[in-house]
Amino acid sequence: MTYQQNNVFLQLRNNKAAWLFVLAAILLVAGIGSTPMYILDEARNAQAAREMMERHDLIVPTFNGELRPHKPPLHYYFMQVAYHLFGMNAFAARFFSAVFGWLTIWITWYFTKRFVSYGTAIWSVAVLLVSTHFLFEFRMSVPDPYLIFFITAGIFCFYAYAQERTIKWLLLSAVAAALACLAKGPVALVLPAAVLIWWALSQKKYDLLFSWKTGLYVAVIILIALPWYLMVHQATNGAFTREFFFRHNFSRFGEAMEGHGGLFIMVPLFVLIGLLPVSVFCGELVKKIRIFHRNTYVRLCMYVTVVFIVFFSVSGTKLPNYPMPCYPFMAVLLGYFLNKAITGQIAVKRYPLWLLLVINVLLLTAAWIGLGLETATQAFRAWALLFIVPVLTAASSWWYFRKEGLKKAMHAIIAGYSVFNFLFLSIGYPAVYQHNPVTRTLPLLHRNEQVYSYKIYNPAFNFYLNKPVKMLADAAQVRQLITANPQAVIISRENHLPELEGIPFKLLAKERDLFETATTVLVRGR
Repeated sequence: MTYQQNNVFLQLRNNKAAWLFVLAAILLVAGIGSTPMYILDEARNAQAAREMMERHDLIVPTFNGELRPHKPPLHYYFMQVAYHLFGMNAFAARFFSAVFGWLTIWITWYFTKRFVSYGTAIWSVAVLLVSTHFLFEFRMSVPDPYLIFFITAGIFCFYAYAQERTIKWLLLSAVAAALACLAKGPVALVLPAAVLIWWALSQKKYDLLFSWKTGLYVAVIILIALPWYLMVHQATNGAFTREFFFRHNFSRFGEAMEGHGGLFIMVPLFVLIGLLPVSVFCGELVKKIRIFHRNTYVRLCMYVTVVFIVFFSVSGTKLPNYPMPCYPFMAVLLGYFLNKAITGQIAVKRYPLWLLLVINVLLLTAAWIGLGLETATQAFRAWALLFIVPVLTAASSWWYFRKEGLKKAMHAIIAGYSVFNFLFLSIGYPAVYQHNPVTRTLPLLHRNEQVYSYKIYNPAFNFYLNKPVKMLADAAQVRQLITANPQAVIISRENHLPELEGIPFKLLAKERDLFETATTVLVRGR
């Protein structure tokens, strides 16, 4: 090995950030193609992107041949690029989600190092890397990874502009805001705007809000985001606009949709659970909250966290992924706290690690019981033993904290959770989900024949069959179909079979939906 090669190796070995980014790439990408399409939103998004691509249509999103007004098109565009690169498969559908996960980690590190400290940046990255929920979300074919990245980029770039007054940061912030709007809709503009206005007023930086550059900022967003909304409005005669804005935005905020309601406290709990294991220090963080006002960057992160949690707490519809755009900013708060504690600037108690141990024991118990109760996964109950890794990790972190301090305890948490996240996300989770009703019944369906559904079915059938599933709305249509074509296969749910009493059908398959009460059935004529 030459001196130059040896020097590069030594620099890499001593570069903590480089190793963390390598680890991030592994945890985000490993096994993303081995988990089958089964989760409803994943399958709908992946198939909608395919349908747009096959129609050569960049404007109107559809699923099963019908308008899909749930989301704007940004994630569909990236999925189409991946389909061209890697083929029509689950890996391609999820690839750019993982890429944006890596970019979210990188951009959090870059700006935190630039405006706070290297130590805070490293620990902020570590918080995201060990969060199973963060990694899980960025391994799915959903719009949230794109939304989270562009909201993060937009806010951080605006802060850089406020500090350095360089026009490039303002333009980059505006572009990111526009792309966030194309990823999820108006909420991607309203909440960051509320944060930035609050922060600017608290800093008495009134010129950030009232100058010609503010007009430029708004103009860039309009030029990038508005054309697609206008084109889809025209192409669908206003149907997309009505459904998307009034039903999937205003109605979701005003009322609980699809059974996803709950108490105010649920959203803070979503964030605390989602950022485990490091979120166990939030109690200590709150007690030291005064130190967060001293740094304007950290204060901005605090404002982001508060706005997103409060907004979705008062929203009628509550889902774990809704407050996720605050994760990178909450990670900075935790990273700032950890860096202060590890460098001896503040004291921290031991009880968070006890709490982490208790939580992990409960998760191990829940996983063991859950896999045992689920009929389809009883044979794979041993996979629940993966949760022994976090239990041992929490126990060892407590021991290291007592013997050598918080830094060694955090090293144990990073190492242990990295092992767990790799095993769980890339091996255990795919192995369990291979036994879902869709993959188990696909051999009974023929790609060259029309498949039907009575009232409801899993959209993953579209993705794997790559053709529309014809919906039957009532028993009369089922009877008519079976009379004309007894070999036609119909997908439905077991609870709908009593409605078909008197119709001569044969039950081909009955598979319980994983971790749900519903049971998927396939029937055809006798």
